[in-house]
Order: sequence, then C-alpha cells, then structure tokens
Amino acid sequence: MQVIDDDLVDALTILGLSRKEATVLAYLLLKGSATAREIMADLSIHQPQLYNIMVSLERKGFINVQQSKPKVYAPISMGVIMEMIEGEMLKRKQAVVKALTSLTRGDKARNLLWVTRGIDNVIYNSASLIQEANSELYVSAPPVLLSRLLKYMSSIDPKVKAYILVYPSLNDELLNELKGIKSVVEVKVNRLGPFYFISPNAESCVFASSRVSLLREPETYGYVFRDRTMTLQFIHGFFDTWRRAQTVYRRGFKPSDYPLVFNSHRFATWEILKAKESKLSIEVRVKGYLTSSNEEVDVTGIPLNVTIDSDIVNFELLPSNGNKALLIGGTNALIEDIESEYIEIRLMNQ
Repeated sequence: MQVIDDDLVDALTILGLSRKEATVLAYLLLKGSATAREIMADLSIHQPQLYNIMVSLERKGFINVQQSKPKVYAPISMGVIMEMIEGEMLKRKQAVVKALTSLTRGDKARNLLWVTRGIDNVIYNSASLIQEANSELYVSAPPVLLSRLLKYMSSIDPKVKAYILVYPSLNDELLNELKGIKSVVEVKVNRLGPFYFISPNAESCVFASSRVSLLREPETYGYVFRDRTMTLQFIHGFFDTWRRAQTVYRRGFKPSDYPLVFNSHRFATWEILKAKESKLSIEVRVKGYLTSSNEEVDVTGIPLNVTIDSDIVNFELLPSNGNKALLIGGTNALIEDIESEYIEIRLMNQ
C-alpha cells in the first residue's frame, strides 16, 4: 500500500475535498498519473468507491482524464493547487478577522468555490442550485443551455420569482415553454449576454463566461460559488444588462403573490419601480444595517423615489413612525443610509 504524507492530505482537504478524495489527489500529485487499477492497488480502494471519487475530483476540476484504454488520470498542476490552497487560507483568515470584528454579521458557513469542467457538469451543478430556490431565481443563458434547465425550473415552488435573460436570441417555442412555468416572472432577451449565470435566492451561483457557454465544447468549464457576497456581485452585473434588455414576457403579480421577498436589493428595487408604475399601494420592509454605525435595523415604510441607472440603484423609504426618509442600498452601500440584506414588498393592508 502506498504511504501518503498526512500533511499533504490535510492541506488538500482545505479545498473542500473529503479525506479519501484528498488522498487520491495527493497520490496522483506524487506519482504524476495513474490508471484506476494502479490507484486501487496502491491505495487499497475498492472500484465502486474509486469511481465516485474520480467523478467528484473531475467535476471539481482537480484532475484531467486521458480517454485512452485504460483511462489515465492526471492531476492539474501543483502550482495551481498551491495557489488554490493559499487563496482558501487567505479567505479563512479574512473570515476569522471579519467574525472577530463584527460578530453579529459573521458568516455561519464557510465560503466555497470550485471549478466545474465539461458542459454536462455545468448543467448538473446548475440544476442542483435551481432546486434550492425558495424565494428568487436568476438565470442568464443561451437557448441551447436554457432548454436543458426547463424541467428543473418547472419543478420548483410557483412562489419562487424567476427572472430569465436569454442571449443572443430567443425563438417562439422556447418562449412559450418559459411562459408555461408558473415561477417565471419576466423574460428578457439581449444580443450580448453578460455571462452564463444561475443563482437561487441570491446566495450561491454557477458562473461561466458568455463565450464559453456559447461554444458548448466538451472541455468548457464554469465556476460554482457558495458565497453570498460574490453572488451578489454577479447579480449586479446581470442586472445592469437586464434593465437594458428587451422584455418579451412579463406576468403581473396577483394579490395572492404578495408579499414578495427578495435577498437581491437590485431586483427588489426593480419590483418596487414596477409596482409604482402600476399605481399599486405598497409598503416595504427592509432588514439590514445602518451604514453609519453598522447597527442592525428592521424598518417598514412607504417607498418614495426610485433610482435605477448604470451607477446607482436605490430607493427612498419613509418609515411608518414618521421619521425622515431613508435611502436604501444593497451590498457594500456607501452613499445610502441602509445596506439591505432582506426586502419584503407588501400590498397595503395585506
């Protein structure tokens, strides 16, 4: 049995690998490459278990597979893995510092990022995230990939609000299929897509460049982020294209659809604007933090002026207690009074 250095295995588990996965990757790093038979013999791993390990390592982007007979497995470069470990260690250090300096806002879950290789794996990870949606779903995709996601989108709770951006074009057949999904609120089309993007609840996402998503080659790749801050940054870019894109379908909200809950400040602001344009009487609840003091706040009031442009997305809120209007921003708000993390739109007297 091959002896693998425990310190190397421990270092690799930092990247989110199980100990078995880390052991196999450490073996490949030391050996250079190997067949499944060699790995099973040297590490005393049974075939069914090894199969699951190799599929997982390939999906996460840690190994390459030579399609020979027998298949040969090789790790990605040691330099890349070292950079990933250093990056993960830096993120952990930053997370600890953040938790110590702001205990009320410390993240409960460790942030994760991994590479997903191959278009099928991009779709697989996208489908997994779609099924997590319980409040919002944001999708930016070309038709050929979007069509593969429809069955997963059809199975989510109709209460979920799905916003779809299609690029570079959209045919009538696919549009009619989207109209048949109860959760779809609005569909837009834009010749230039910002990127391939799937995000449930503005908490996590799958990302790939628009060029990669259009090529559809077997070796295409994307990224999976289990990180709220990074996901919201992608949503900012998604929204900037969204607001300028052509609307091809939008369904109106019924009274029974309210309250509308958003983790994305930008799309909450979008729906506040739409409600005001429709002359609806609404009130808005905002939970977040005062930008001046970092104090936690929970305020309800009437939305006033709404601003949506390439630089600024925010709205004014007149609190129910009659105090002065507050300016509501999103993540990393600077000029606003409140950095919001949760927005709820209700019909008056609901």
